[in-house]
Amino acid sequence: MHKKKLKLTAKMIVLTMIATLLMVPMAHASPNAPLLASAQGTAWGIGTLNEKAVIHLQVQNLYLDPSRNNTISPWVLEFDFEGDIQAVTNAVVASKTGDHYVLKGTTSTDLAYGETLSLRLETTLNGKASATFSNLLLRPEVIARSWEWLAAYNVNDIVEYNGHYYKAVQAHTAYAPNWDPVQAPALWQPTTIETYSYHTSVEVDLEVVQTWELLSTYTAGQLVYYEGEFYRCVQTHTAYAPNWHPGPETESLWKKVQFELPF
Repeated sequence: MHKKKLKLTAKMIVLTMIATLLMVPMAHASPNAPLLASAQGTAWGIGTLNEKAVIHLQVQNLYLDPSRNNTISPWVLEFDFEGDIQAVTNAVVASKTGDHYVLKGTTSTDLAYGETLSLRLETTLNGKASATFSNLLLRPEVIARSWEWLAAYNVNDIVEYNGHYYKAVQAHTAYAPNWDPVQAPALWQPTTIETYSYHTSVEVDLEVVQTWELLSTYTAGQLVYYEGEFYRCVQTHTAYAPNWHPGPETESLWKKVQFELPF
């Protein structure tokens, strides 16, 4: 009798646990962040006068902003970066204050929901063999302008008035002071606007091409950088002598190559 009670109690505990699990909603790994960022790059000449890195930075726009048809136009990208950016493909450096950069688009100024902003940056890394984009922020160049008397507005224009946001429902010019968004509902309707205040950071998946050094050991097939040129090791060896550096006199050890970036 005692054994039957124990079995019954055990069954009730198991059933209770199953019921509890069914009542608790399953957690799904869905990204809630409005930005997804990734970066990869190649660097060479670290710590020398010829130091350089080329980085491919990708930022996916996941902002939901119905007031802008879920599209950032024109876009601005901000971040902190410990390096001297010299050139950017598809963007320009609008400003730099210390390590803080502000970039603006040059070719495509519209960035729709789900679209990925892809930038190629040529930079130095200040002697470091690593790189990170910190406090990365994607936003419209102008989030919303203030409502003004006598200003002209198009349909879907967004304005700020007394701390609230409004969308124009018909094109017009605000000829009268009382045509403001609060007193003229035929012209304006309240709307919500994305704050665009989300920051994220991303570490660069960085491949570093080693600079040739005396007494270092090199493996056949290894790529190195020396005095502005790239060389591939012909046979495994240790650089015991200063004149074993890559060049025409050491063709048994090194072969000059044309290095091509993967991006």
